[in-house]
Amino acid sequence: MKVLSGAQIRALEAKAAAAGIPLSGMMENAGAAAVRLMRKKFDLLGKRAVIVCGKGNNGGDGYVCARLLTELSVKVTVILAQGRPASGLAAAAFAVMPQDVYVIDYRESAQTAEQLLAAADYILDGLFGFGFHGSIPADLISLVRAMNASGAVRVSLDLPSGAQCDNGAVLGECVCADYTVTFSTYKPVHVLAPGRDFCGEVVVSSVGIPAQMIAGFRPALSVYSVPEIKALFPPRPAISNKGDYGKLFCICGSVGMAGAAVMAGAAALRCGTGLVQMALPESIYPIVSSRLTEPVFTLYRTDADGAFLPECREEIRMALSKATAVLIGCGLGKRPAARELLQLVLREAVCPVLLDADGINLASENIDMVANSKAPVVLTPHPGEMARLMDLRTEEVQKDRIDCAAKAAQQLHAVVVLKGSGTVIAAPDGELILNTTGNPGMAKGGSGDVLAGMIAALLAQGMDPTIAAAAGAYLHGLAGDRCAERYSEHAMLPTDLVNLLPEIFLAVER
Repeated sequence: MKVLSGAQIRALEAKAAAAGIPLSGMMENAGAAAVRLMRKKFDLLGKRAVIVCGKGNNGGDGYVCARLLTELSVKVTVILAQGRPASGLAAAAFAVMPQDVYVIDYRESAQTAEQLLAAADYILDGLFGFGFHGSIPADLISLVRAMNASGAVRVSLDLPSGAQCDNGAVLGECVCADYTVTFSTYKPVHVLAPGRDFCGEVVVSSVGIPAQMIAGFRPALSVYSVPEIKALFPPRPAISNKGDYGKLFCICGSVGMAGAAVMAGAAALRCGTGLVQMALPESIYPIVSSRLTEPVFTLYRTDADGAFLPECREEIRMALSKATAVLIGCGLGKRPAARELLQLVLREAVCPVLLDADGINLASENIDMVANSKAPVVLTPHPGEMARLMDLRTEEVQKDRIDCAAKAAQQLHAVVVLKGSGTVIAAPDGELILNTTGNPGMAKGGSGDVLAGMIAALLAQGMDPTIAAAAGAYLHGLAGDRCAERYSEHAMLPTDLVNLLPEIFLAVER
């Protein structure tokens, strides 16, 4: 799914206009697309539609809708929220509306306008478009509240008024749409929380811009879907051996955190890695090996000061040299031994390295060791870990997750997977992918260990780091959605995610 920013949409429309596609024609097509959706979904004959129009081109789309709906024998009222149209395009569309469209200025007759909204069958929201920033002006708050309080079906044109296009922010009142008809492509607001929650069902409609012209724009965001995920997992050749599917070296777990190693290792095994080798402190080996029988284990000891014994370092170096990917950090702790392990891995590994949990926390003490690593690096922080990594407050991370992940990826020269509602995958080259699977039932300790094991398994099999991160996040969230259906969001556990991975991959293979 391709997602373009507001600036890209402006550039796209300008390019189309320069190629001979008039902006007035695009506006006509936009209004026609909204009416076409309504005709498909509803019986419109004799119904009452109220169209709320701002002073810009979004209002112009609304005037086109008013004309076309009137031709379908719909009783149409247009509410001028900010007076008569200010743009030439919108003014032209306003001028050709039929005389039997009832026009009312909200600034002069607010009470009457709100009564008309309450009695409407359909409300079309043409108040603000993708250029909107900030919050709904104080003098229009009652209008938006009246739109939301009505029992009418609400259809927003391009995006719900009150939501910001490029980051999905909603800073006050916002139209809560049942349907959003957007034009040419999805915009970030349609997939980013909280804006997406106000969109209802989103329908993308053409305004006459050729597909090849749209394809020329690099997406501001990409969103993976089932066909794209399936394409990443072609049938395995009949003649195969474990060496064909990689060797993952996991350095996870510590006293009191054996479960993190178990969940990460189990997830990696269920995602198709040919061989999983796990480095563990001797003290937790009985716990982990009683739960996982498939891995090969490397056990290490430390001295009284928490430093590695020389023979342990050599064993780990040997394992690093044979690995096709490394996972480090799940339940690792932050003792000197853990710090030494991380430094060793980032200094000597040449295969992709995934840092999770304490691996990220330790790296935040000296981020240069990530940026200077000769190995491709993937980091999977939750917002708190991202805040420590980037020397921010968690609130600052959450305020603009897309921007924060993008900056971290560029600064660290690493793929960053910022976990949470709408996990963001950011690559150093600027590519951004948003994950749309998953649910709040996954907000439990251990879910991140499962995700780390899944992504690391895909890395070990040779998948590109950005694609592995996006595919792992998608499948992880999909398993979470299956768990919620089966066990409920309250009762589901991270280990349930691992147990449902066979079902997920069976569907992918089919």
